Amino acid sequence: MGSSSGSYDLSFKILLIGDSGVGKSSLLVSFISSSAEDLAPTIGVDFKIKQLTVGGKRLKLTIWDTAGQERFRALTSSYYRNAQGIILSMKQTLSIM
Repeated sequence: MGSSSGSYDLSFKILLIGDSGVGKSSLLVSFISSSAEDLAPTIGVDFKIKQLTVGGKRLKLTIWDTAGQERFRALTSSYYRNAQGIILSMKQTLSIM
């Protein structure tokens, strides 16, 4: 690794997946910038980079925010290649019987 400020010890590609409207983009923005905001639905895919230090190692997390709409399913599955992790976001619902 180089000595520039952009160097890191480990790099991970993480996918953020789930149905449309469950809050994937809001979760990502909150993690990256420690703020919450109303966002428009993701079209296709977007990604953000977060660098952090854990146990003395500099980590680079490239987090891919995938669209939840059915029409983008074939497109988003191609982003799974070379991913080291997946965050599955789901809407919690209460069903009363």
